[in-house]
Amino acid sequence: MSVPVYVLWCCVAVASWLALYRLPFADASRRRRMALWLADRSGSRPDAAFAVFATALYLGLGLAVLFALAAAAHLSVHRLVGAPTASDALTLLLALFGTSSLNILCISMLYRARPIVDVPGEIARIRWIASILSLPGSARWAVPAAAAVVEELVFRGAVFVGLGARGGGFALACAVSTAIFTIGQIVLVSTPVQAFVMGTSGLTLGLVGCLLVAATGSILPAVVLHASFAGFYTTVSTGSARGGSGARPTGPPRGAFP
Repeated sequence: MSVPVYVLWCCVAVASWLALYRLPFADASRRRRMALWLADRSGSRPDAAFAVFATALYLGLGLAVLFALAAAAHLSVHRLVGAPTASDALTLLLALFGTSSLNILCISMLYRARPIVDVPGEIARIRWIASILSLPGSARWAVPAAAAVVEELVFRGAVFVGLGARGGGFALACAVSTAIFTIGQIVLVSTPVQAFVMGTSGLTLGLVGCLLVAATGSILPAVVLHASFAGFYTTVSTGSARGGSGARPTGPPRGAFP
């Protein structure tokens, strides 16, 4: 498979993943009916039952995309995942510091442009984050961590490493992987502030993640990086919810974030 064809295949596969996940839940009344149906059969609260179902759907579709892309790129498990060494821990720490600094800079620029903006409240209103708050405490960390693993396997694994295996080169592979990943974050939100926060976070995480994979030869450090930001946004949204933001969540629920 040539590089242009594989790029197209990546775009189609990820677009199908997000469309199949998002479209069935676009209608609020349909979403409520499904939540009640799931709650009736599981014996749990409607919001928690729907959150579990949506997470399973998101992860299942993501794994299907992973297998399809890995097969198209002829990626073995070792080539896809790699094996980091102990010395890569320092590289990971530098990546964590750099990514955090860039995200803080972006948020600071947003506050400077719009001093009254409520960033924690906007984050808490993103439906996939809000849905996590309906789950037990331990699941609030397990769900973002699981999504981080799947997303890294797809975007930094099957897309970035796969394009490299097809002969695409670092620059092209990084650009395509980061662009698809960032767009995927933006389409799951519904306000300009949410789009800015998740878009800049996705862009930063995508670029640094690709550099981290290239430097270590493994996507595992990128998984840790991604999971750390999932934990950060979960903490921010939990604090906002406890503070009584009271805003309705927007967009479809999801299993994870950038």
